[in-house]
Order: sequence, then C-alpha cells, then structure tokens
Amino acid sequence: MSPGALYDSFIYPPFSVLDARARWWQERKRRWMALGLESHKGRKEDLLKGFAKAMATFDRMQGREHAPAGWMSKSIFDPVLTELCYAWFCPSGGRVLDPFAGGSVRGVVAALMGRSYLGIDISQTQIEENREQADALSLSPRPKWKVGDAVHLYKAGVRGAFDMILTCPPYGDLERYSNAPEDLSNMPYELFLGGFRQAVQNAVARLTEDRFAIFVVGDFRDGKGISRGFVADTIRACKDANLQFYNDGVLVTATASLPLRVRGQFEASRKLGKTHQNVLVFVKGDPKRATEAVGNVVAFQFPDP
Repeated sequence: MSPGALYDSFIYPPFSVLDARARWWQERKRRWMALGLESHKGRKEDLLKGFAKAMATFDRMQGREHAPAGWMSKSIFDPVLTELCYAWFCPSGGRVLDPFAGGSVRGVVAALMGRSYLGIDISQTQIEENREQADALSLSPRPKWKVGDAVHLYKAGVRGAFDMILTCPPYGDLERYSNAPEDLSNMPYELFLGGFRQAVQNAVARLTEDRFAIFVVGDFRDGKGISRGFVADTIRACKDANLQFYNDGVLVTATASLPLRVRGQFEASRKLGKTHQNVLVFVKGDPKRATEAVGNVVAFQFPDP
C-alpha cells in the first residue's frame, strides 16, 4: 500500500512515529488554527509572561548559556494529534473524559468532530477562557469544562461512563498552573506522583469496558538534571488502574529555538535537546472489541475557504 493510500484511509499513516514537523502536518495544523483555536488563553497571565521574560533573558545570553529550565510552555496541545486520537480511538459520537484539561484544543476538536467532551482543570481562569472560546465558536455539541481536582473527580461532578480518555497531565513542577496547594504541579515529585496515580485510578473507573485511553506525556528532570522517569511512571500508574499498555507512539515536535539553546546545554551537561513527546495508548478490556466500537476512521471535513 502506498503512503498516499494510508493518508486516504487513516488521515495520516498509523505509524509509531508522528512527525509534527512534516509539511502535511503543519498545513493541517494551520487549517485547524484558522478555525479560531486559541488554546493559549487562560495561561497568559502566568505562563506567557514567564515565556516572554525567559526569552528576553535568553536574548541577553547571546547563546552562551542554555535557557532557563521550563521556559517554554507546553500548554498548547496539537490539534492534529487531537484529531488523530479521536478518529483512531474514539467511537463516533463518543464521550471523552479529560482529567487534566488545560487549554481548549481537545474540547474544541472533540465538538467539531461530533464527540461529547468533559474536561476538568484546577484553574478557574483557564475554564472561563475555554468556555468563552466555545461560545465564540458556537460549538455543538458544546464541550464542557468543570473546575476541579483530578484527584477528586467525583467532587468535580464527573458522573456516568465515558468512551475514551484523552489527556496531557502536568509534567511535575516543570510548569506550574496555579497557586492552589492541591495543584499537583506545586508538589514535590513523590507527592505529585501519588496524586497522579489516584487521578488515573479515578478516570479509568469512569471508562467504559473495551475502550481506549491516551496519555500524552514527556519525561522531565529533577533539580540535579536527572530524568524523573515520568513516562515509565505513567505506564505503571495506568497498568495499576487496570489498563493494558497497547501502543507506544512518539510525537516529533518542532525544534523552535532549540538549535540556539542546545549548544550551550550539550557542552555544559551532555543533555540532549528534547524534541518529542510520548503518546501512550492503553486499552481497558478487549482490544478487538474496543476497535470494533471505534469503527471506521473518519477525518474531519474542513469548511470551504
């Protein structure tokens, strides 16, 4: 089968490496963004100001040192990856649970693709921004976001069964989302991991049998520069929550300013410049029945220009 035929059948070739740098991917991402996605909203007061400050600092460094850790926000989720996750792993009209919602992308794309979506986020500001964007786009079905703690999903008002989990949890304290003491991103790693494991248990308990769950994660370092092993910890947490590890994908991301930063970083520490995230796909129950529930892959049809 030719690569073109794979695009025709599955939107994008269903390989374990997903290349967000490719021209096809970037063009499709531009089409998604042109619909009005504004996932950066809700983070602007904290993260984006920090981003601008870090960039100014880095400019003064003139490339002689690596930029401060955590300077680049990971809050803006890729809409093309979101589309593929729904088309490949979520039944048409299915109900999606996102216990670590963050920005609006996963909810907006779900609505545009005819899926019902419920996202939980600890930030009231973020939730308000997401709701405003849903209103501005007149989405139907309208995605829902609730303020709450993923560690206590029931208190957040999460009820019923869901056909898919798609989420991107916080990377420890690499990016702090709020000042709330119960916010996992404010905790030492040991406490963070305990809360994260409980959040996974809670979400999986709401997942229908014979359905898929996707966690988009990346490893990150401790204060001494040693990798935490968060990808492996995520796999263990999901297995302990009665999920089976089914697919191990890699999203190759844009390098952005990495070529400018990596020289000093590598010369000083031999740390590789990170240009990927892990797309971990799990299944609850029988993968064959889960696949049958998803049905045929259907791409999103963009409106005419």
